[in-house]
Amino acid sequence: MQHRITKGLAMLMSLLLLSAAIPHAARAAAKPIRVYVDGEPLRFGGAQPVSEDGRLLVPFRALFETLGFTVQWTGSGGSGRAVGTKAGLKLELTIDSRVAKVNGKNATLDVPARVVRGSTLVPLRFVSENGGFRVDYESGGGATEIRIASSGGTGGNPGSAGGSAGDEPYVVKGRVVDEQGRPVEGAAVFADNQLLYNSNLTATTDANGNYRIELPRLATTWHMGGSYEAAADGETYRVDLTPANDAPFAGNTGAVRDFTLRKETAFGELYYYLSLDDIAAGYSEQYVEVALTPAGGGKAFAGPGFHFPGGFGRNDVPVGTYKATARYAPPGEQPVAMTVRVRNKGAYADSATFAFEELVPGVYQAELEMKLP
Repeated sequence: MQHRITKGLAMLMSLLLLSAAIPHAARAAAKPIRVYVDGEPLRFGGAQPVSEDGRLLVPFRALFETLGFTVQWTGSGGSGRAVGTKAGLKLELTIDSRVAKVNGKNATLDVPARVVRGSTLVPLRFVSENGGFRVDYESGGGATEIRIASSGGTGGNPGSAGGSAGDEPYVVKGRVVDEQGRPVEGAAVFADNQLLYNSNLTATTDANGNYRIELPRLATTWHMGGSYEAAADGETYRVDLTPANDAPFAGNTGAVRDFTLRKETAFGELYYYLSLDDIAAGYSEQYVEVALTPAGGGKAFAGPGFHFPGGFGRNDVPVGTYKATARYAPPGEQPVAMTVRVRNKGAYADSATFAFEELVPGVYQAELEMKLP
């Protein structure tokens, strides 16, 4: 009898020791992880996401394909590369390497891609943000939710409102892309302090179009803006970036603010002037029609001017260098060719070539003077 009790106590002690040797995290029920892309749940099939060093790794094929990439796997077993391509963007992740490639340029990963139980897993944030998406994390209610949203979308999260809240207090970050979704390197992004005058913080986008600004711990709101130095016909012009969300935000919440580079947003003001002799003779500038041909090639356009704040002419001309011709065309009369020059410069001729000049940041102007024969 005593032998049986002793044996039972020995077994109980063995079980207790075994239980103590198992880490608590391994015995506790795993916290569910749910991933949504533009509000729709991302389904992974057999393999499931795992967390490593606070970073989420997910099955590469399901993620790449859902985000619009064409996927390719090179290698076998525990070595090889996961490659995704779309619209001028190529991401390459090598198994167990912290160095990935974005369009051939090296990028450092917090955690590398892994092979777990035969499935290739890649870091979700790196792939999503370099693909032009925003990633927001929410933890609560016994589950972790990750919401991936197209640039400027809400990802199905009512609180995000186009990227109004970030996942890092006192940090604003985002991405700048062109109209084809390609990253824009070298764009200047600024955070404007709405409380203190002339206390902007600035950052420049990296090769992946990403920027990050750490904000001081002040009780204030911030407003984001940005610009890019674009080249046209041998000239350089400042183009304002178009925000996906233009709302101010509180510094203690942080924010995600994405931008798009739309080159056609850089317009110049082109003013028309008649010669003093023509004005004295009673001719009117409203009957002047100017034809503009881009010096670097492209579509020419022509037409009369109109009144706008500041003068008469056109304030809707994309910045660049142009060859200009003019004619006088009152209603019901035969148009008459005019000579033209840059205002107060040189002699009148059949045509004049001009370029817009930047008066103040983001404001471009040119002036033409026309004369009847």
